[in-house]
Order: sequence, then structure tokens, then C-alpha cells
Amino acid sequence: MLVSFIKNVPALLVDGEKTLVVGDLHIGMHLKLREKGFYFQGATERMARSLLDAYKKSGARSVVLLGDVKESIGSPKFAEYKELKTFFDTIAGIDTRIVKGNHDGGLEKAIANMGFNIPVSKEILLGGVALMHGNSWPSAEAMGMRYVVVGHGHYALLRNGSLEKVWVVSEVTKMASKKYADYNKSAKMIATPSFNALIIGSALSPKAKNYLPPFKHDFFDFEGAKVYDIRGRLEGSVRDLTMMG
Repeated sequence: MLVSFIKNVPALLVDGEKTLVVGDLHIGMHLKLREKGFYFQGATERMARSLLDAYKKSGARSVVLLGDVKESIGSPKFAEYKELKTFFDTIAGIDTRIVKGNHDGGLEKAIANMGFNIPVSKEILLGGVALMHGNSWPSAEAMGMRYVVVGHGHYALLRNGSLEKVWVVSEVTKMASKKYADYNKSAKMIATPSFNALIIGSALSPKAKNYLPPFKHDFFDFEGAKVYDIRGRLEGSVRDLTMMG
């Protein structure tokens, strides 16, 4: 295995590289909830501590944040900036890299102003695994990898009236040849759940197919994708779990 799920944690490990991958932290989201009367004091520090726990549990040597590190789309305002600093102060000392998400405007400047030297890029390739946020197309190089790991969609399974975070793992299809002259015919795409405890996710449904470009255009098989719960147990396919046509 090139990648493995961390049991009971919305994080995975790129095994050979010993790199822990988490996505969609949306730091500062609780500030918006506060405006609506919902208070989650210390949410950012708890999330950072959870990341440290997963880092130690997995035996990782580095971390990749898979985009949407912060909640605001534009440059962070002062309150969110303070939350970001709290987070990065807490995990200081860990070799960290960031894949930029659509919510990460101004993130590089904010991190530099905090005094941290954390690389921010559109895509990271690690030993047969491509890491990207998921709101845009994988590069040609990424499609040559064994796995393409994305965030952005943060899918969830609706069960007995409640949503549960899930992993969605899909196979590449022949439709990928419409965009890529060459690609790994055995490639799989892994859609990660959000690492933020305040975000469960969006229910798997026919509409949810459109959240990620490779699913929307059938380059990866959404309906036949396998769904795993947060414990790493196979629940079934998207088609079976949602009774899609």
C-alpha cells in the first residue's frame, strides 16, 4: 500500500514517505458560527492538538495540509489571522507543507508575517501519490501517479438521519483520455473528509458528483466509488448507498 487511513481519524498516511495528510481545516470557521450565537472556544487549538496526536499515532515525519487551511476566501482579517497563528504555533517544529485551496487567498503572506517558512504549492507529488486540493484538474504528472488524493468535497454518508464523515475511493475511467494523452490506467482518486470537527460534510447524492471536476466529467467513477467510514471499514459503493440509478 502506498497510502493508509489512520483509524478513527480523518487523516491518511503516505506510507513510504511517512507523510500525514489532512484536508479542509477551515481555520476560523468557528468565528462565523460565533456570529450566529454558537460558541466553540478553543476550537483552533483543539484541532491543532488533534493533528499532533494523529502525527504521533501514525509515526509520520511530515505533514501536508490539503488546502482550505483557512475559512475566508480572501486575505484573513485580524481575528482569523490570530487563529491561524495559534494553529501554526501549536504545530511548530513539524515539517509542514501546504497545498493551496480555494479558501486560501493571502495565506502565503499571512504565514510569512507570522515568521514561518512553510511552502505553499498547487500540487505535491510524493512517491506515486499526488496531493491536491480538488477544486481544479490534476496535472498530467498527477495523473501518472498511483493515487490522486483530494479534499474540497468533504463527503459524508447519511445514515439513520445523521451524517458521518467518509472516505470516497474511485477508479479512473477511459473518459480521462479526453483530457490526458497518457495517464495511469490503474489510478485511484481518494476524496478525504474534512479534518475540522465542526464540519461533518455534504451527503453523498447525485448532486455531490459535481463537487469535484474529475467526478463531474466522469474521469473517475463516482457511482462505483467505494465508501469507507472513519474507522476504515468498507460501507459499500456510492451507487448502493444512495440508490443512484
